[in-house]
Amino acid sequence: MSESPSVANEAETGQRGAADLAATARWLEDKYGYVSNLAQTMAHAPGALMPWLDMEHYCRFESDLTERQRMLIVLIASRDVHYCWPHYRPLAGTVGFSEDQIGLIRLGRVPQDIAEVEQAVCQIANEIVAGRRVPQTMFEEIVKLLPPRQIVDIAILASFYLAMGVLSTGLCVEVEAPEILRKEQVHHKKSIGLA
Repeated sequence: MSESPSVANEAETGQRGAADLAATARWLEDKYGYVSNLAQTMAHAPGALMPWLDMEHYCRFESDLTERQRMLIVLIASRDVHYCWPHYRPLAGTVGFSEDQIGLIRLGRVPQDIAEVEQAVCQIANEIVAGRRVPQTMFEEIVKLLPPRQIVDIAILASFYLAMGVLSTGLCVEVEAPEILRKEQVHHKKSIGLA
């Protein structure tokens, strides 16, 4: 990901002004087609914003997981987060999850009508999001279904989206207007080849 002009300027001056925040917002709008309230908030810490965006890009598009597996993890990590749920819940339908499956995930349950490997993904993500160690017996079953890279990617995604929830909740980030959420959904669909 290329560095935004505002980040380079901040590094040179050591101060962040309204003009730099506006430049960052323009850069985000040009890159993604929208600017989330969380990104606007994080723009106050430009040295953190760019690595954060890089990590989110890895989680959403480069991890060694299927789009459905990624979405399961994101839903699990964001199920109780006022800011995150409205962003990710609508995207779940784009990868084929039913309303019943989404409802079960929101309740912290594992849908039994999804693939066995997806159920394993849910089990790992549920343990990580709850701050628990994956039980040894569960881990022994999971390694039969998933290679180490995918298991690590599950942990990375669960941790990242859990951190996003904590950050957005702690900073009282408000959910965007519906038109911004629609732009995000369009961007996501294009990014995964569905639009």
